[in-house]
Amino acid sequence: MKKYIVTYFLAVMTVISYLVPGFSFSAKEVEKEVEVPVKYYEFDEGSDYDISNSGALQKIQHSELGKLTVSGNFKESEKDGIPAYTVSNGESLSLKFIYNDTLKNASDSEWHIKKDGGNKVNGIKLENDIDRGAIILQTSLDGKKWATAFEKTDFTNDVKLDADKDANYVRLANGCYYRVIVAYKIEKEIGSKEVFSIETPIKEHDDFKNAQVYDFYASYENIDENFISGEKFYFPAGAKNSKYTVATKKNNYAGSETIDKDDPHYGWDLGNFCLSGYTDKGDADDVYLKKVGNEVKLTFKLEQDIKKLNGNSNLVIAEDKKGSDEEFKIQSHNMKHGELIIHHTDSENVPHEAKYSDFLSALSSQNADTTIQLFEEGDYEVHLDYTITDKKGIDSDTHYQTSFKFKIRNANCMVYIFDAESGAELGNGDVTENGFRIDTAKSSYPKLQVKKEILNNTKNGLVEDTRFNGAATDGEIFTDEGIYTVKAYNRYDDKLEPAVKTIYVGNNNILTAYTKHLGTSDEYTIQEINNLIEDGYKINDDGDIIEPVTTTTTTITTTTNTTTSTETITETTTTITNTEITTKETSAKIEETSKISSEITTTAVSEKNNKEIRISVWLIILFIGIIFILLTLVVILLLKKKNGKKG
Repeated sequence: MKKYIVTYFLAVMTVISYLVPGFSFSAKEVEKEVEVPVKYYEFDEGSDYDISNSGALQKIQHSELGKLTVSGNFKESEKDGIPAYTVSNGESLSLKFIYNDTLKNASDSEWHIKKDGGNKVNGIKLENDIDRGAIILQTSLDGKKWATAFEKTDFTNDVKLDADKDANYVRLANGCYYRVIVAYKIEKEIGSKEVFSIETPIKEHDDFKNAQVYDFYASYENIDENFISGEKFYFPAGAKNSKYTVATKKNNYAGSETIDKDDPHYGWDLGNFCLSGYTDKGDADDVYLKKVGNEVKLTFKLEQDIKKLNGNSNLVIAEDKKGSDEEFKIQSHNMKHGELIIHHTDSENVPHEAKYSDFLSALSSQNADTTIQLFEEGDYEVHLDYTITDKKGIDSDTHYQTSFKFKIRNANCMVYIFDAESGAELGNGDVTENGFRIDTAKSSYPKLQVKKEILNNTKNGLVEDTRFNGAATDGEIFTDEGIYTVKAYNRYDDKLEPAVKTIYVGNNNILTAYTKHLGTSDEYTIQEINNLIEDGYKINDDGDIIEPVTTTTTTITTTTNTTTSTETITETTTTITNTEITTKETSAKIEETSKISSEITTTAVSEKNNKEIRISVWLIILFIGIIFILLTLVVILLLKKKNGKKG
């Protein structure tokens, strides 16, 4: 019985789905959150969680400490045998370890967390003891050279691993291998033994160390196109070309010393920064021009092995645990193996700052161009602060700073005009009674000039209103009546022609017509428009110039649902001026009869459409009802047939 009822309702729903094909459900795409596959490892008490020399387990005999998830807008695939996530360009990938407190809250007779006093995990020396568990994020641009990007010890709650958004961008822009290691120690009571000299039995425990390891790869969609293109300019980092690099014995990277032949950095460069993708250089040396669609970016190519600088195993990039940057007012912190700082001031003089700690170890790849950042308009200053240790020297640490500045400006010098009240964008030759506002949001550094013209005293020409002529600023509003010519000059490239827009503020038909026809094949002077009006031409509110009509023939047809009558009015004149009253009366009749005809026709069509819609709806309902009855009969017959067989 149940089987027949299910079949019955499935059949009904199928029929309805075919009858109403437009009825569908849709869901807005949301960010994914997926669990990263894990590998389990177990180690003896004396181990330092040496994953490299151990085999992974298929399963474990206790609860895991948690799970790692990644979230964002991405596509899933595989690379080099591990999960790969291709992230939508410009978006971020979030990493989160979701903690499972089963082991933390377990009793002594169950597997539970035991504090670990060690501070080494797979060759990584941590700043603090592992204690109740350590979580480590390592990254690599080539899958071979790994750097520690994040560590947290004695953790007992959920942990987010993607706090550094600047570094996150660099990793995804170049493609990056990720490894998350969760290390912890567990034990459980397995019995007790009596000792002759002690009254209370000693409890015996079984304990061992565990590691949960997660490996995956992530990148933006277009990293295959991540090459240097367009115009290029290089900023060497090092002492071979010491234009941009200075030395100091202070780890605040202030001041400078001459890099002479006794300096360990003498005669060789660490690498090269490359600014690329711009269209041209401006009139000033530090100005780079970009057009719409250009991607101006900064890349870095590391030319040295940071553990064997200039081929000398005694020269290494050292970890600067208490570095600071005096010029950028960055306080003392662990810069690790070199820190890149980019200071950006936008067109509104608002400062922004991006920091990349451990840049030379974690975020740059030897002999490969590493994309650091894409640039929009603004002023930029770049610092690379790093420390070199000479293992053979007495005063062995020397600090270096490579620094340079540049400006990005739009080569497309445009100005945008918006209605002062409605906010609608106005084009060249447009008219507004409300006034207008200048907006340079898409081109932040143009030199703006505004010229205003008004009718002269004789009304046959224009004269400049010198009170309004001169420089203008972004966001400035103009509401007084007049014809305005707005010019935007590129202040960094005199070779470029200015962008020009003409706007009329007011409601004078003559000035409206004049503005509308500026720059067209039908361009008129004020005097020419006045002459046309004297010859019988008219100007409508939109500025269109309408030539006079010498003959007018009009046929008026009036139709109703019961009677049809036709009235023909024919009027022939030699000039409009002699028949002005007759023409007005005729126009009134035409308008009245057209309105009646339009209303009747609209009503008839509307009633017909409504009637057809009602008929269609009832037909659909009737058809569904018939199908419903037929299916019901089929079910009844099947049931009778089944009952007959039983009898």
